[in-house]
This record gives sequence, C-alpha cells and structure tokens, in this order.
Amino acid sequence: MPSVEGWLRTSRYLKSRRPSPRVLLLSISNPPHNLLNGDVLYELSKVLKMLSAQETGVVILTSNIDDLFISHYDVSEIVDLASLVPEGSRIPPSVIRGALYVESWLHTFGLRPWIRRSTVAGLANLNCYHEVLQLLRSIPQVTIAAINGRAFGGGCELALACDFRFMVDTPAEGIPGEARGSGLGQPEITLGLIPGGGGTQMLARMLGPAKALEICLEKTLLTAEEARDLGLVNALYSRKELMPKTFEFAERMARRAPAAVAAIKDSVYEGASRPIMQGMRRENGNFGSCAMEPEALLAMKKYLEQQDDILGDDTLQKFQPLQDGTFSEFRPNSAYLERQWSRVTPRTPRQPVEELVQIRETARARIKERAKERAKAAKAK
Repeated sequence: MPSVEGWLRTSRYLKSRRPSPRVLLLSISNPPHNLLNGDVLYELSKVLKMLSAQETGVVILTSNIDDLFISHYDVSEIVDLASLVPEGSRIPPSVIRGALYVESWLHTFGLRPWIRRSTVAGLANLNCYHEVLQLLRSIPQVTIAAINGRAFGGGCELALACDFRFMVDTPAEGIPGEARGSGLGQPEITLGLIPGGGGTQMLARMLGPAKALEICLEKTLLTAEEARDLGLVNALYSRKELMPKTFEFAERMARRAPAAVAAIKDSVYEGASRPIMQGMRRENGNFGSCAMEPEALLAMKKYLEQQDDILGDDTLQKFQPLQDGTFSEFRPNSAYLERQWSRVTPRTPRQPVEELVQIRETARARIKERAKERAKAAKAK
C-alpha cells in the first residue's frame, strides 16, 4: 500500500504538507468556488482511511484558495440525481434510505467506484459524504478545521465534523452581499432542501433544537463572531495569525497519546448521543483500556514520583507546562510495539516502552540465531 504522502502526490483536489512530523495539513483545492463534490469527498475518504496513528497525530483541513473555505456542495450533482425521477413525482424518505443502504452494502464488495460512474452516482456520493464526516469524528487523530473564509452548506458541515474549528475574524474583500467575509451557515432551505451532510444533527446536538431550527429555517448566516459566541468556533484569528496559531495548537495536540485521543472522541461523540448510563459505561470501558496502554503506565508512574511536590504549593503553575505534553512523552511506536509483543507472549505483563524495545531486539536476535542453527542442521543432514 502506498504511503499517505505518496498517494497525495497524485491527488487532484488535495494539496498537502507536514508543518511538523506528526501534523498533516490538507488543503482542498477546487477553484474557483471550492465546491465539495463526489471526487473531493472520495479523495478525502481515501486519505483519512490511510492515516496511521503512529505517524500522524493531527489532521488540519483548510482551503487552498484565499478568503474561501468551502462555498457549499456542488448543486449540479444533486440536480443530476434528482433528474432521474420523473418530474412531479415524490420519492418517500424511506425509499431513499433503502437505496442508500443498498449502495453502502455494495460498497463492502468494492463496487463504489463502479457506482460512481453510473447514473446513480449521487447515492454513492452522499454515502461517501457521510463516511468522510464520520471518519473525521472517529479516527484517532485530532481533526482541526482552519476556516479561512466562508463555509456554507456542505462547507459548514465539514467544519462542524472536525474536533476543533479556528476561523478568520476579518472580512474578505471583493465578495458581495451577505456572502462577504468569513461565516458559517446552512442556506439549503432557499433551494427547497435541507442540510444533507449531518448539519441538522450536529447543530441540534451542539446548540439545541431551537437554535438549530432557527439556523436551518431562517437561513441564518453566522458571522465569525456569532459562530464563536455560540460555541461553534473555538477561536478567531486574523488572516495573518490563522495558520501559525493553528499549527501551534496542532503541535500540542500531536503530543497526546493516540489511544487516549481515540477514547475521548469515542466517549464524547458516541457516548453523548446515548442515555447517560450507556454513555458512562462506554466511558468506563475506554478508561480501563487507556489505563493499560504502555504510555499511560509510564506517565502515571512518573506522576506518582512527583505527586507530593506537585500537590504542594503553586499546584496550578506546576500543572500549566503539562499542557504541552504528558508526564511521559508519548512515543509514536509504543502502542505498536506493545501490540506486536502481545501477539508473541500474550501473558507477559505490560512493560515500559524502553523494556519493550529491548525485548524486541532480543527476540529478533534469538530468531536469527535459531534460523542459523536450523540452516546448519539442514546442511549436516
């Protein structure tokens, strides 16, 4: 399988670079309006599935076009799908859900590329859209939307699916009317549509049903300041500061242990949508799993060594530097080494990373020695 960087070099719509070793920047490039479409989503899905937690801790999504994040989803693709139905006919939502389910089932057999070339490509594109949004919320990487301009419709949904959102706070020049400047919104109602990428669900969970209805029914286009005040955006920066501040934050997030990142995301996104006791059981399971990770054991042991001093005077000041990391710096290959070793000796207690590395090297040396012994024995026969 090619590396993420190798595959991205052939990408048509995604420009990439690494501002630091464990941070991947993906810039969407589909000029002139930076519309989302099936091809863009397919490439995003491909990249997100290829990511390795050992190599990448943070994914930043932004635009390769100045003063513009994502205008919206390409309406022409929606028209193409709708045109398959005789004019005046109405297809019940249950039929559409059934068709989407069938396409998703066919995708398990690797048929989506074929479906995307057929007359029902819109079904594949819609499922791919939902897949990308779900991946952004479920992968063990921290996902950040660096919103450098307007993000309406599908662009708003793509940003909302990320774990963090940073946005420019100054208006863009040369963009007329209410679309001028950076802002978020779901204006689909003006086309007789509803948000199709999870906008109704994410807004209702973030802001409550009343505000979600207002934004979707009123076609409310939120300014950057309004989005921040509602909690949809984590921070606002000037155009000059947006990317440096995003990189600074991403570097800090990249130092978090992937197992803990994945567990927190699962507990929040999946647990919070269930009854509280189900959510707490999910959290408890994730907590126990994290506590047994090698990097967590190292961090806890180092904390216990310093506990009395830290909990003495100036506790808050002593905890502040830890915002940039953990008590034991995460090592990208620690979880991998632990899993590899557990396959060979499943009853071996979990050990610090340094011991796991030494055990691995010793095991490799023994394997080589045994191979030489077998070769000599074979020659003797």
